[in-house]
Amino acid sequence: MKSILLGALALALIVPAAAQAREESVAVRTGDLSLSRQADAQRLLRRLDRAALDVCGASISSVREVQAAIRASDCYAQAMDQAVAQVGSPAVSDLYRQRGQAYAAR
Repeated sequence: MKSILLGALALALIVPAAAQAREESVAVRTGDLSLSRQADAQRLLRRLDRAALDVCGASISSVREVQAAIRASDCYAQAMDQAVAQVGSPAVSDLYRQRGQAYAAR
């Protein structure tokens, strides 16, 4: 099963205190996806969003305001940027660029 690690590389430059107290990398499954399909690219971005939230100090079950604050942070932006780059899929990169951080709020 393919997966990517989100966090360790993204947090090398900026690591807020909340992220230091939490696990600094999260495996994200990709093996069940065909990243040339837009629906799967969207699915992967949702997975990366959840992983970035976790790495940066929130979770999918955190209150909406906490999630919004984390998504506005440098930690989240760097984690997502590096994770998308690590995936190396043009479809995922294009979708992420088109929607940017607004994508994660959906």
